[in-house]
Amino acid sequence: MFIDFYNVFKVLIKIVLITIWKLKIEGRENIPEKGPLIIVANHLSLLDGFVMIASFKFKLTFFSAAYLFDMPVSGFILKKLRAIPASTKRKTISSTKTVKCALKILRNDGVLMIFPEGGIKGCSEIANIKSGASFFSVKSKIPVLPVAIYGTGQILPIGRKIPHRGNIIVKIGNLISPEDNVECMTKLIVNNLNKLMKDDI
Repeated sequence: MFIDFYNVFKVLIKIVLITIWKLKIEGRENIPEKGPLIIVANHLSLLDGFVMIASFKFKLTFFSAAYLFDMPVSGFILKKLRAIPASTKRKTISSTKTVKCALKILRNDGVLMIFPEGGIKGCSEIANIKSGASFFSVKSKIPVLPVAIYGTGQILPIGRKIPHRGNIIVKIGNLISPEDNVECMTKLIVNNLNKLMKDDI
């Protein structure tokens, strides 16, 4: 009997997030019916990836630090979720292979999930982001969906192992149409994320 690990994992995570942290999702009407699509979000906590999986009906393909794939638990989960390894200071891998994997996902109408800050920042405003999401959008002519995550930074801040109680809110913004160049697209993504993050909840 075949078991879809991603969907089983998503159901379990969603139950936990709704039961313990009252996960609430706003702006569902902005979500396209299907891919290809690139989703970007702010990054406050280790919980954020789980929150994103629980928030969308799509099967999301994440970029994750390459060294995490070498760890027993995280490596097992990331491989089962078919995440794409990406280079960091702790471990470098072929950027060509990473790009090819991502473009293949988009060509097959998949959904890429990217935290464009390049790591957990815990900031209330985004100043700079990596250009990956912009590059893939411009290269493939695919829109970007901005998402703001609230609450995870207080529930499980950097350095804490046991989470606090609290509420999690996910706000989904309007689609951003692809621009003709990476720089313009990057500015649009930053502006849209910051607008979502500053909106009253």
